[in-house]
Amino acid sequence: MRHRYRYSALLCSAVALVAIPLTASPAAAAEASSSCGVTHPVLGPIVITGEALGGWNWASANALTSVHLEAKDTKADGAHPAVRLVTQRRGEDIHYWSWHHNTKGSDTTDSWDTSASDTAGITTAWIQGGLFDGSTRLSLCTGAKKVNPD
Repeated sequence: MRHRYRYSALLCSAVALVAIPLTASPAAAAEASSSCGVTHPVLGPIVITGEALGGWNWASANALTSVHLEAKDTKADGAHPAVRLVTQRRGEDIHYWSWHHNTKGSDTTDSWDTSASDTAGITTAWIQGGLFDGSTRLSLCTGAKKVNPD
C-alpha cells in the first residue's frame, strides 16, 4: 500500500512539472481564434447554414503562425461556405486574404493550414465567413477581432 502511494505521488509530481511549462509558455498566451455563423439571405439571419472558424498563434508584430481555417457546411441549400483571414496593418489599412471555399457539400468541413506575414505589421486579426453561389457571395459574417499582444 505504501509503495503504491509513493508511486502515485511521484507520478503526480512528474506530471505537474511537465504541465506547468506547457501551460505557461509564451506561445500558449499568444493563441487567438475567431468564428462566425454563415447565414443564407433567403432563409433569413436566424438560419445558420455554415460556420467559419479560424485560429492562429501570434509569432511577432508582423506574423501569424499555425493559422488554421475551417469552413463548415451545415445545410443542403445549393450554396457553399468559405472562410478567409483578415488582418489590420499599422496605419489602419486592412488586408483581406484569399477566400478558401468548402465545395464538398452539406455536412462537411474543409480546412486549411497556413501562415501570414506582413512587413507593414499586423495589429489585429479576425476571420470572415461567406456563403457563395458559385463565385457570387450571398452573405458575409465577421468573427471577433483579436489584437496582437506584441
